[in-house]
Amino acid sequence: MLSIGATGNAVAPSVHSPGRVFSFFDLKGDIETLLGAFDIRNVVFQPSDHYHPGRGASVRADGVTVAEFGQIHPDLAAARKIKQDIYIAEVYLEKLWALPLRSGRYQPLSRFPAVARDFSFIFADSVGFESIRSAVRELDVPEMQSFDPVEIFRGGAVPQGRYSVLLRAQFQSQERTLRDDEVAQWSAEIIRALEAIGGVLRS
Repeated sequence: MLSIGATGNAVAPSVHSPGRVFSFFDLKGDIETLLGAFDIRNVVFQPSDHYHPGRGASVRADGVTVAEFGQIHPDLAAARKIKQDIYIAEVYLEKLWALPLRSGRYQPLSRFPAVARDFSFIFADSVGFESIRSAVRELDVPEMQSFDPVEIFRGGAVPQGRYSVLLRAQFQSQERTLRDDEVAQWSAEIIRALEAIGGVLRS
């Protein structure tokens, strides 16, 4: 078992910036960096009840749980009189070492322009980004280089129990300039895939 603990500042305050405390997403990034050394086809982050509600996850790599991480549960923090946010991770090394290591590789930068498309959707709180990303990944569009959340918003005109998210897909080919009709087709497929998991496209 590999155990990781973190608390305090992720970025120390200085004359250049006010600093920033360590967060759940810093630890998630560390876990993703660790997994990046292995040849894994599919990584899924699922909510975990072992940690602070909404700030804990288990990690499945190619169907095998290889790690759990998050902020310690508030009940445990209260019992130990801990006032500072503490994050921990547990990595199951035997399961991780059973996965093949990633071989060194590179891909030359494309000479052709990238095309980005934004999609604004409303989802129920129960639909996490892993579900969104999985639905889009299943489309298997080779030219889609990335698909990321850009902004998340709750409140205002967004009903309680739901959230608005701005998603950005980037397309690029190594061989040619993409046509507008191709990008439009892929965009339509993304919209249908997200509507199938309960998403509502915002105008």
